Amino acid sequence: MIGISVKRREDPRLVTGRGTFTDDLRPPGLCYLAFVRSPYAHARIL
Repeated sequence: MIGISVKRREDPRLVTGRGTFTDDLRPPGLCYLAFVRSPYAHARIL
């Protein structure tokens, strides 16, 4: 294997834009989450 080119199976899909990434998946019942930071340092949450 040393010095020999190895053809990777995933290359054609990724180079042509047909690859599937985790961000492309939308399972049923999917929930979203957002973190909101306080604009005030050391503020108390009441």
